[in-house]
Amino acid sequence: MSRALAPGRPQHLRAPALPDPGSGPVVLLTGASTGRPRWQTRAVRLLAECGYTGTVLDPYVPGDTELPWRNGWLDRAEARADVLLAWRPLGPWPVVKAHRTYLANRLRPPIVVGCPPFPAWQAATRRCLARDFPSLPVHSTLDTTVETTVARIAARTRRR
Repeated sequence: MSRALAPGRPQHLRAPALPDPGSGPVVLLTGASTGRPRWQTRAVRLLAECGYTGTVLDPYVPGDTELPWRNGWLDRAEARADVLLAWRPLGPWPVVKAHRTYLANRLRPPIVVGCPPFPAWQAATRRCLARDFPSLPVHSTLDTTVETTVARIAARTRRR
C-alpha cells in the first residue's frame, strides 16, 4: 500500500512497495512490529511534524508480519534507505549489525535507535548497546528518535 499523506508530507510506502530510484531521501522504519504495531503510523506523523517530506519505508504488513523477510524486501529497502530508524529493536543484534555495516562503509545508511526504558527486554537492549557501542546514542522516546532521524537525513542529503 502506498499513500502520500498530503502535499509536502512524507510518502508512506508499506512492504512490498519500494520508491523509484532517485526519488529523494528515504527513511526505513525498523524494530518490533509486535506489542505496539501502530508505532510506524505515529513515526510517519512525527516525521511530517518535523518537516520531513521524503519517503518512509514501512515493513509492517497487517496480517503478514513475515513478508518483508520472506520475500527479501527488507534487504532491498535497506539498500535504498538514507537512514534506518530503529524503534524498539528486537534485541541489540540487528542494531549492532547495521551500525557496524555503516562504520565499515559510510555509503550505507546510519541507524538511529530508540529503546524506551520499559519493558525489561528494551532495558536489556539499551545496556547491551551501551556496552558494545557507547558512542551510539539510544533515545528513550519515539519523538526524540524521529527528531534525530530528521537531523541525520538532513546532514546526509546536504553532503550530496
